[in-house]
Amino acid sequence: MRIRVLSVLGSLLLVIVALVSTVLMQSVSRDATADLQVNRLSALNRFVQLASHANGGDDLEMLQLEMDTYSQLYGEGLLIVADGRQLASGEIQPEDAAVAQALRAAALNLEHTEIPAVNPFSDGAALITRPFGNTAQVLGSVTMKVNLEPARMRVLQASSMVLIISLAVGAIFLLLADRLATWVIRPLHRLDDSVQLLTRTQRPIPLVDQGPPELQALSRSVSNMAQTMATSLQQQQELIAETSHQLRNPVAALRLRVDLLKMRGGDDSSSDALRAVEDELARVETLLDGVLRLASAEHRLTEQNSEESAVEAGTRRESINALEVLAEEIERQSAVAQASGNTLMLDRASEPMVDALVWCNGFDLQQMVSELLENAIKYAPGTQVELGVRSSGAMLDIVVTDHGPGLSTAELSRAVERFWRSVRARGTAGTGLGLAIVDRLARANAGQIIVAANDGAGLKIIIRLPRASSRQEGTDG
Repeated sequence: MRIRVLSVLGSLLLVIVALVSTVLMQSVSRDATADLQVNRLSALNRFVQLASHANGGDDLEMLQLEMDTYSQLYGEGLLIVADGRQLASGEIQPEDAAVAQALRAAALNLEHTEIPAVNPFSDGAALITRPFGNTAQVLGSVTMKVNLEPARMRVLQASSMVLIISLAVGAIFLLLADRLATWVIRPLHRLDDSVQLLTRTQRPIPLVDQGPPELQALSRSVSNMAQTMATSLQQQQELIAETSHQLRNPVAALRLRVDLLKMRGGDDSSSDALRAVEDELARVETLLDGVLRLASAEHRLTEQNSEESAVEAGTRRESINALEVLAEEIERQSAVAQASGNTLMLDRASEPMVDALVWCNGFDLQQMVSELLENAIKYAPGTQVELGVRSSGAMLDIVVTDHGPGLSTAELSRAVERFWRSVRARGTAGTGLGLAIVDRLARANAGQIIVAANDGAGLKIIIRLPRASSRQEGTDG
């Protein structure tokens, strides 16, 4: 934006400098031409007077002497026609076409005393002529070949000085315009950075009052708005987490009462009722656990570009071997998988162990893989679940594949929505928060989750995370 503003201001300054320079140089040219015109007409009139009073040889000799003196002094030619004779001095030739034409015009009593405007590119000389005589006839004429070179050099020097001064003044004004543009635009850049930071991390930065008063007021308004939004978002997250945590107490009390009632025993109808209550309590507890994990995941997402907050929270990313995490999760959930008839298998075609390094928070990665395995075991019982690692350029794909009922094309696009569940899975216990949690955690680690249909049947879910480079490993800590 600064370059665009300076381009516009620079163009306007260039036009102004060109106009001012042109006007000043024209003024210099007019002054130099006027001075030369006055001086040469004075000299021309003097020689006209001398020539008109010359009678006989002595007067003409004195006139020739005056002409030679003038030509030596000013370097200009003179041609006088008087008493039937031609007298010449300096570098002027009667045979020259321009001189001959001036003499013919003077013979017709036509004078030419206008010197053309002198500019840096003018010719070296100009002719002026004036006839003299009486009312009845033309007795002679004086023709002067004016040397324009001194005047041209004077105009050239003055014009050069005008141009240099104009360019210097223009450069000063352009520098002032640059300072002014920076003064005005810098607060706008800070506002843009603040809004982008708020969008990415929901953590506003305080803005220093800079620039014009209007921009200072705008900075304060944006800062207040960002602080209000961040506070509101934080309060919402805290409300969800605290509400979920506080609900655990009455749920725990209800669980205790149900257990006491079961110990006392009762008829079959009472036992059935207690089992129904117990199932609902289990469902509420599962939902509360899911909400707490989701709130934690969304809080992590707000810290993804705030390294200071991540360090304070102990959630800094590091180099993690994805294959080791997969192997640990397979071992941890093998008993649950066996009870559901699932077979957990680590894909042999995965990346070599030394290449399976991702730049991620270790706890987040373990939680993401755990959520995907739990989903696969829950919604695809009795099938084989495969886990593997694939290269994807600068990223690494952690792939979890099952052979269950899968999702339709329309359902795949909604799989990461909170509390969304497929119609075919309504009979299976769950909260619809598992993939939403994985999605937030993946994005919090500069990655993404991809939900796709598996070849044949089932789902293929990919966690795409950045590879751990040598530079990142060197800065780990």
